[in-house]
Formats: sequence, structure tokens, C-alpha cells
Amino acid sequence: MSCMKVLSRIILLNILMVFLFGGCTQVPDENNNGGNHSQKPKETASPTLKKKRAKTQIGIWYSVWYSNGSGNSANENFWNSENIYYKPLLPDGSYGRYDSLDDEIIQFHLHELTTAQIDFIIMDQTNDIDVAGGYINQRALKMAKSIMKWNDNKENRPIKYCSAIGVFAAIKKDLSIIESEAKIIWERYIERNWGTEDYHIYVDGKPLLVIFETTKEQWDAYDGDKTYADKFTLRFAIGHARQPGYWGWVMPEGTLVSEDVATIMPGWYKFNFAAEKVYRNRGEWYKKAWETLLKSEIVPDFVVINSFNEYAEHTAVFSADTSDFPDDYPIEKWIDKDGNPAPSLYWDMTKVYIQKYKEGHTGE
Repeated sequence: MSCMKVLSRIILLNILMVFLFGGCTQVPDENNNGGNHSQKPKETASPTLKKKRAKTQIGIWYSVWYSNGSGNSANENFWNSENIYYKPLLPDGSYGRYDSLDDEIIQFHLHELTTAQIDFIIMDQTNDIDVAGGYINQRALKMAKSIMKWNDNKENRPIKYCSAIGVFAAIKKDLSIIESEAKIIWERYIERNWGTEDYHIYVDGKPLLVIFETTKEQWDAYDGDKTYADKFTLRFAIGHARQPGYWGWVMPEGTLVSEDVATIMPGWYKFNFAAEKVYRNRGEWYKKAWETLLKSEIVPDFVVINSFNEYAEHTAVFSADTSDFPDDYPIEKWIDKDGNPAPSLYWDMTKVYIQKYKEGHTGE
């Protein structure tokens, strides 16, 4: 048989195989057995995107209100007051409750946050800075001072902080409360040793402050005193954000990317609250949120994750044991695709996707 005839038959055979089997090739499966599998295209990273994304700062909302004493009020034992069944990962590898004042917990969290390549935390002080005797602010100050100590150790990857304030300004329809709370943040944080650019995140030459439940348009229209608020670079978050540009809180439409920020969340559920819930679906919502960002042509200045440890509203991504959830609990347990407990499911995803983002990946 001539070489030309052999070549012609090979070409025809290949065409027939493509027609019959849709281009599938036989490759070994996970057990090295033969089988028909469609090979996924190899994921690639863009050097250009990697360079652009290197300027993006990764932030995460951080709850500082976990009291863990005797009693059932929030300032005594926040876990009891909110009926929280999550048991977060502790420094010794076990799972359980903690107090946000605990130095060992703070150091452990800072280690985990910086290992994940997170650049700053947003300390949630939105529900009145000095509520219930100031137990939240007491813990926020402890975190700020701990970050100063952490960053002063040059062996540590630095991390910075800022605060979020303002819910009562919206509830009481009195935006002067924002000015009052900005003054408190300025005096207790920015004017102190732990308020410099080495520890507090600054944007456009000013310390960053996030305002909750007031829009930029509402604030711009307010003609009251802004002496202290003007000392900050302001960003805004609202309860359910359906337009890009907000730094939280709930993103019911999924990730919305603007040149300023992309806010990512794994889910949200608040009891006795009529607003639309966001269900985790075993990590699928969170995965889609990150994939949306990876595929976006916009490279935001900031990526904000909601949240590290907000267990009361079920937005946390840090490792936690959910096996104590009651059978009739409307919140799904953290389990893998096979139904096995997966305490680190969302934290593992967070670390992987931050790395993918920084490397310039554009999706699966």
C-alpha cells in the first residue's frame, strides 16, 4: 500500500472517530484505568493580569465582639446571646468558642490571615461603637494594638486594619452620628501609636473608614458638620447591595466588580429578618463569586471578603466545626461533595482563590 493511501486512511479514520465520539480521547482515570473522559484545557495564568492584580489589596470583614464569659447577654457571652452553634478552629487544633480579647486567639488569627495573603481587616463596629459598656470597642482596640505588635516584628507579613461604623445613623435617620463616631475613631485609633500607616490602612493619603447603611449620595447631600469624617477616606456598605461599588454587606446578585472594589461572600442568613437570604449550596455560591472576579476584565483596587468570622449572620469563611447544628436548623452544615464534615472548606477555598487571583488566572 502506498504511503499516500495509508495517510489518507489515517485521516479518514480520525475524522470518523471525531464524528462518533465527539473528540473524546481515552485517558487514564484516577485509578489508572482506561475510560472515555473529556480532557479539560490546561488552566493558564496571564502575566499581564498578574502584574495588574499585584496592586489589588485583599481585605476581609472581621468580627471583634466575641465575649465568652458567664451569662447570656452580648457583652457577657456573645455566643450564647446569638445562639451560635459554630465551633471555630482554635490555636491547639481543636474546635470551640473563644473571646476576642484572648491574645493567643488574636495571634492565631493574624497568622492565618497573613498566610492567606490578606492585606487588611475591617473591624465591624457598626452597631454603636460603645454599645453595652464598650465591650466591642475594647476588643477592637486590643486587635489594633496587636496588629501594631505583629507588624513591628519584621519576620511577620504585615497586615493592617480599619473600622466600619454607622448603623444607628441610618436607623435614627441622623447622619450627625457618623460625624460623632468618626471623631471617636480618630481619637482612639488614628491619633494613637497604632493609627499610623504602618498599621492602619490609608487610601489617598487618609485613613480608611467604612460607613454602613448610608450611601455615598446620602452622605454627600448631608450639609451638617463633617470635620472629623473629612479626615478619612470613606467607603460605603449597605444591607443588600445590588450595584457595584459597595464594600458589603450582603451581595444577593453575586460578585459585582467596579474599579474600586469587588465584594465576595459565601452566603448570608439572618434569623427573624425578612431580607433575601443567600444560601451557600455546599460552596457553590462562594466558588461562583470568585470565578466571577477571575473572569472580570476589571481589576479592582480592593477585593473585600465578607467575612472572616461573622457566625451570627453566617458569612464566615474561617474554619469551623458545624456538627452541632440542630437537625431542624435552616443553615446547612459545612460538608464536602460526599457529605463528609469539611470544617476548612471555605477557608481552603479562600486561600486557593486569593492565590489564583494574584497569579493572574481567569477561571477554571
